[in-house]
Amino acid sequence: MAEEQTDWLACGARKCRAQRVNEILEAKEADRRAQLHLRRIRLRHLLEEEQEILKMEMDQRIEDFKRRQHEERLAEIAALREREETERAKQVHLADEMRRRQQCHQYREAYTREVQRYINETRQHEITLRNQMRKHYGVNAPPGKGS
Repeated sequence: MAEEQTDWLACGARKCRAQRVNEILEAKEADRRAQLHLRRIRLRHLLEEEQEILKMEMDQRIEDFKRRQHEERLAEIAALREREETERAKQVHLADEMRRRQQCHQYREAYTREVQRYINETRQHEITLRNQMRKHYGVNAPPGKGS
């Protein structure tokens, strides 16, 4: 019975040692899992920070791109308005020039008509005056001219 008791004690001691080894291994495994969990949390936190930084950079780039596009559109609109204003000023200048030419043409026509009318009205007086002057001063009419 002593031998059975010794076997039982040895078995209990082995069981106790195995249980302690298992407890130690479980504790080490739990510690390793906890460290892995902490690493994952830190890595996730770092990734989230990096993702947030990248998102902020991308948002800034998009904002800059939109601002540049807006500025380019404004510059194009300003250039277009400037061209339109220049074209309008050119058209106004051409219209003014055409109006001035038309007025000059009308003036010349009216002046020419009035002068011609005056000449036509005074032609007879001119002929009479010339004939009187010739008689008075004794100048004969040139040959071939009827007076």
